[in-house]
Amino acid sequence: MTKLQKTFWIALILKLAISVFLPLTNDEAYYWVWSRHMQLSYYDHPPFVAWLFWLGNYISFYGSMVRWPGVLLGHATLALWLWILKPFFNEEQRLYWLLLALLSPLVGGTNLVVTPDLPLLFCNALSLYVFYRWRNHQVWWLALLFGLSMGLGITAKYVMVLFPLCLFPLVLLSSQVRGPFLRQSGWILLGAVAGALPVWLWNVMNDWASFRFQAQHGLGRSEWKPSWTIEYIGAQIGLIFPPVLYWAIKAKRKLPAVFHLMAWVPLIFFLFTTSRGYAEANWPIVAHPALFALAAAAIPRNVRALQWTAIVWWVLLAALAFIIIFQPDWSKTTKLREFHQFDPVIEAVHKYEPLYARSYQMAAQMHFHLGRPVFKLKGMNRKDFYDYLDESEPSARIYYVAAEAGDSLPLYYTSRGHAIREKFPVDEHFEIWRVEAP
Repeated sequence: MTKLQKTFWIALILKLAISVFLPLTNDEAYYWVWSRHMQLSYYDHPPFVAWLFWLGNYISFYGSMVRWPGVLLGHATLALWLWILKPFFNEEQRLYWLLLALLSPLVGGTNLVVTPDLPLLFCNALSLYVFYRWRNHQVWWLALLFGLSMGLGITAKYVMVLFPLCLFPLVLLSSQVRGPFLRQSGWILLGAVAGALPVWLWNVMNDWASFRFQAQHGLGRSEWKPSWTIEYIGAQIGLIFPPVLYWAIKAKRKLPAVFHLMAWVPLIFFLFTTSRGYAEANWPIVAHPALFALAAAAIPRNVRALQWTAIVWWVLLAALAFIIIFQPDWSKTTKLREFHQFDPVIEAVHKYEPLYARSYQMAAQMHFHLGRPVFKLKGMNRKDFYDYLDESEPSARIYYVAAEAGDSLPLYYTSRGHAIREKFPVDEHFEIWRVEAP
């Protein structure tokens, strides 16, 4: 077995083991709740991540094992990229790429936490793999499969629309690609529509609510804040890491144009969107595997900078895993508190029924840990998946709400005569309301 193969399989075993002990993030718990209410798609995101948790429900003998289908899919993404790079790289360069992908904070971390980014990366890699197969063998069924893989990416995350945007200059400027693409565009389009059919159907039936929410979320501001652009650039330099960014820029013509397009187009696209809103650091994640490919093509042999990059990333990931699992006291005042922030209120609500939560994060964590459905109180906080469920609106005369100190009952309920009759403090952050309807 080669060093590359050993690294690949040892990494998979380690990821499966670590993922069992990492508690679910708030968003992961939320997506897990989706898997208990299977739909064509969802208000916040497309459905692929719910499919992964639905599969996980059948193999989950211990809490976070529900992640395993997602972890396996994430590792399949690495395998796809290694196949894609095989015609262009030797064994050592592919090992460089694998180390960068495994240890990077964004791509490596995403392989342990099941979010829509994980199936997005898989579909992005699958589409590139099938694109190369189709370009070498221009038959109708590969064109259909190419479109289907892109459409399937839409069921992962809407950012998948950047994939055809990355290919557009290649189709426009390369006669070798343009002719076959135009001749078989019908098959490609048919596959793309079929692959994304659940998303189209859900949005048609729900007044395009998900598309409008995501557009407003990313491009909904009318005034530009310089901090949005500055923070975006700083986050990407930090996540990509300066030596890796330097090698990627240095790659120039060492890989075909498609790799350069896939690396730089998403980064530039989201840089422009910072003029209309705040861009989260993970949004251009589809660029990172291609950036690592460019970097691996330009890394000098046995370079110490690669060793130090791997060490820094490994120490960072190991430290984060340690803090999340063992939660030292000082970490409870940082962003890492998310993994355990609802523990006190979860411990305190066993006797309250029917019970509702103030937010989708709290409701999802309660459902996962208590083993019984807990719904967000409909109309409280921002609109989300729970607002589409009839169970989120109380039907009992007396019900309970887990809230934060300082929260108030939404006007929707107070205008109908609902009132908080009693409050039971949990700690300095949380309290339980006893609410009575007329």
